[in-house]
Amino acid sequence: MKPKFVRTSNVTRFLAAIAAVEQRGAQEACLAVITGEAGFGKSRTGAWWAAEAGAAFIRVKAACTPHWILTDIVRALGEQAPARTNEKLFEQAVSALGQLQCPIVLDEVEHAIKRDITVLDTVRDLTDFCEVPLVLMGREFTIGNLRKHRQIFTRVSAIAEFQPATLEDVRLLASEKCEVAVSEDLLAHLHERSEGHVRQIVKGLANIERIGLRARQQRVDRQMVGDTELTAEWTRMRKVAA
Repeated sequence: MKPKFVRTSNVTRFLAAIAAVEQRGAQEACLAVITGEAGFGKSRTGAWWAAEAGAAFIRVKAACTPHWILTDIVRALGEQAPARTNEKLFEQAVSALGQLQCPIVLDEVEHAIKRDITVLDTVRDLTDFCEVPLVLMGREFTIGNLRKHRQIFTRVSAIAEFQPATLEDVRLLASEKCEVAVSEDLLAHLHERSEGHVRQIVKGLANIERIGLRARQQRVDRQMVGDTELTAEWTRMRKVAA
């Protein structure tokens, strides 16, 4: 598989939300919220954009505290020796962020909302002070939970919901990542079996590619795949859940 990031329809939604924040009217309305089920490509998209934009990308841990998140932010901003107290960490983060003026991306933000909202309040204080965009990425229930915290939700300028990949997305992923051509009937089959989850689509394409390369064929169709389960692990998990 080619190690290429593909701009699917969800990526387009993500970029539109970022653009809305960058063009915001009120300076304090600096938040973009990206939501969606696991497996739709949020984390991969956030990491890709952070690398492209020079943003700080931080994954919120399940047991995160304000001290922990500030330490992670300071390290992501390039500081090698994080301070020991929250006050000094905040000052350190303000200094680094003031110079870099880069956005901050928090992935798996539902951990902070569920466990300790002061984690998000701390980051909000930081981005308010430095007037930089903040991107919050979380599960499909994130917006509902954020509405309970007006001091954060009122600063949201844009919301993007990651949705199941379309057949056109599957076609695009195959054409840009796969070393073999994939027939339309096989693309439709993979789209159905994956239920639009990008992780499963990419795994399925990798299996298709292996089938084609093993058979020394430049094109793989539905008949060549036969009864091979392209998303075996995903299919098993769905059966158990059902």
